[in-house]
Amino acid sequence: MEYNIGNKVMISPYEIVSKSALPALRAMVARRLQADYHMTQQQVAKVLGVTQASVSNYTRKTRGMMVNFESDPTVTRAADDIARELARKEPDQRAAMEAMTGVLDYIRFNHLMCSLHSDLDPGFQVEGCYACDGALSEKGFDRLKVLAGT
Repeated sequence: MEYNIGNKVMISPYEIVSKSALPALRAMVARRLQADYHMTQQQVAKVLGVTQASVSNYTRKTRGMMVNFESDPTVTRAADDIARELARKEPDQRAAMEAMTGVLDYIRFNHLMCSLHSDLDPGFQVEGCYACDGALSEKGFDRLKVLAGT
């Protein structure tokens, strides 16, 4: 979603997360499910709730590659955990979804999307921007601290 502010168009941080961070996280999980758990693209698609074509694109690295979170240990560890959960005989998809949401909150809250936001919207000053901080409740912030291992 874009917002018109005067004559400027501003890209919402949530749009960047949904179009870039979520596909990148799904791609990380999909690759792990295939490599570590020997799941087919169809099996991966089913547990991730996406199409087989999406999984194929993740595998070929034609989707979910606008950002690379593999260097972030928290995101990497979370992707490993999510893949492990989804590879179980009876996966708890609700737990996996909650974990993915937590990772996306971590990405947003820790400003891991700022350089991409700057690239997508060169006129937008990301320095001093706190739009991604949002208003987390104490419970929500404590959940992020647990996810980050702090």
